[in-house]
Amino acid sequence: MFKKMSIRTKLMSLLLLAVVLPTGISLTASYLYTKESVTEKSINENTKLLALGGTNLSNYFGGINQLVLSIYSGINLPSSLFTIIQNTRPSDPPDTGPELADNRDIIASQLYNLFQSNQDIYQIHLYIRANHESNSLIKGVFHREKNPSYVPLKDESGRNRPFLEPTHLDHRYGLKHVIPNLKSESTEVFSVHYPIYRTPSNEVMANLSIDFKLNELREIAKSMFTPGTDKFYLVNEDQKVIYTSEEGGNISQLAAGWSDLPADKNEGYFYWDDKDFGGIVFFKRITGPLFTGALIKLVSYDNLYSDAGHITEINAWIGLAFLIIGVLAAVWISFRFTTPIKRLISYTQKVQIGQLDAKIDMEAEDEFGTLARKMTAMTKTINDLILTEYRLELANKTNQLKALQAQINPHFLYNALQSIGSMSLRYNAPKVYDQIYSLGSMMRYTMATGRTEVTLEEELEHVENYLLLQKGRFGEENLTVMLDIAEHTRHIVVPKMILQPVVENIFKHGFNEGIKDGRIMISSAMSHSGGLILTVSDNGAGVPADQIPIIKSAIMSKDNKSSESIGLSNVLARLQLYFGEEARIGISANEYVGTTVTLAFPIVKLREDHDEGGTYEGFNR
Repeated sequence: MFKKMSIRTKLMSLLLLAVVLPTGISLTASYLYTKESVTEKSINENTKLLALGGTNLSNYFGGINQLVLSIYSGINLPSSLFTIIQNTRPSDPPDTGPELADNRDIIASQLYNLFQSNQDIYQIHLYIRANHESNSLIKGVFHREKNPSYVPLKDESGRNRPFLEPTHLDHRYGLKHVIPNLKSESTEVFSVHYPIYRTPSNEVMANLSIDFKLNELREIAKSMFTPGTDKFYLVNEDQKVIYTSEEGGNISQLAAGWSDLPADKNEGYFYWDDKDFGGIVFFKRITGPLFTGALIKLVSYDNLYSDAGHITEINAWIGLAFLIIGVLAAVWISFRFTTPIKRLISYTQKVQIGQLDAKIDMEAEDEFGTLARKMTAMTKTINDLILTEYRLELANKTNQLKALQAQINPHFLYNALQSIGSMSLRYNAPKVYDQIYSLGSMMRYTMATGRTEVTLEEELEHVENYLLLQKGRFGEENLTVMLDIAEHTRHIVVPKMILQPVVENIFKHGFNEGIKDGRIMISSAMSHSGGLILTVSDNGAGVPADQIPIIKSAIMSKDNKSSESIGLSNVLARLQLYFGEEARIGISANEYVGTTVTLAFPIVKLREDHDEGGTYEGFNR
């Protein structure tokens, strides 16, 4: 491909390559190194952040667990919360008057102590199963009422064990009278739910639920990600989202493929790329009595490689400046040295198409100027020598073609045939009229000596008229004519009278002893080189294999006078007058019976009303 490029293109390409290649290699190497360094640094930092954050969260949830388990510390104390719950029996609903003071109610006092122990506690709900009683402490206000319709929550497996409920809006656990004007579902909380057992048995006496505001959890999480850049998720072992950095924070379940963490690792990272996210997924598993889950952090490629992109952008601007200088220099140098060559090429193209009197506009005094002046002088000399000879040769060709066509030219005979045709119609003889019409069409075709070129379609029409006469002679039932003409070849211009002599030769030599079930096949096709191939086959007597070389030699001979091959010799002569030695004629015996004659020659032009481009430039005469 490089060999086929112009000198200007080669020169510009090499000059640009000398600038672009070093710059491109430098930018690529810089970007890849920076990208690798940033990736390695990010992996180390995020792994440490998640490890530290996991420890902090484990301690945080561990503190909550210890806080709740403190209820069991008063098992043997008569005034402890555990003992009060243990001794509760089914009873009538208590008075639901004003809220009880903390110092007058042991349950209220114990719940208040729990409330005071953690500033993030938003609400505490204690449901005692024995009397279906709910005890609620919200914003420091205690409330108690019967709540028989309340159904304590269980974990995902349906078992009574401590579990952590994902982030949700607060609610009142089915209580109807709590604090006037205090709206529910106004605060985001996560909840821990503990069954209180009658130790040492597994009987559940009560259910304790504590709602925590997200303040401390959010602060711990923020230490592990960059808001607005990274994505962070705290999920339990069932992929339920406890906390997320996404705006709204109301995602309940992760459905993305990257959430399927490797089962054999407690921490690590992996790369992920799909239509929703492309980047690195970091994870850290957390295991504890209250919470078992994982920290997941997503760092996108865009954010990860932003620094590398900025550095590369700066280098790219520097490289672009060098590239612009290189392009301008390459264009100036290439045009300076190749413009004279372009002019010489344009001049030779004009000479090639016959403009031998063309001039070249070049006043340079260098080697290009000298070459231009020498070429102009040489072309003028050639033009003077061949102009007369060329015109004479054209005149001779025209005369030879007209001489070969002028075999039958009596106009009176054509007029007489028209009169006879009219009479045949009057006497109701349409077949006679068809024969006369075909003969008249053939005469008109051969009498038009002013036309030496016709389309293949017109030549085929002339042959069909000739074959119609032959069918009348031998009987339509004895002669079958088949045409296999490629549609795109019908409008190719060919010399006149090249097919009819070949077909006539069939009747002289192939069917000279009569016809019975005779078949003639005429086909056209394009050759691989773009030329036209015409084939005429028959099932006549055929030619002996030892006679074919003799006939071919006679056809090729310019002095051929043999009656057996004079028709084919004339056809070859007509073709060679148009196309020179590129025109060929072949003759071969068919496999079983008959002969095939093949005409092959280049395409000179198409008929202009059937070809948008006019002359077909693929071949020259």
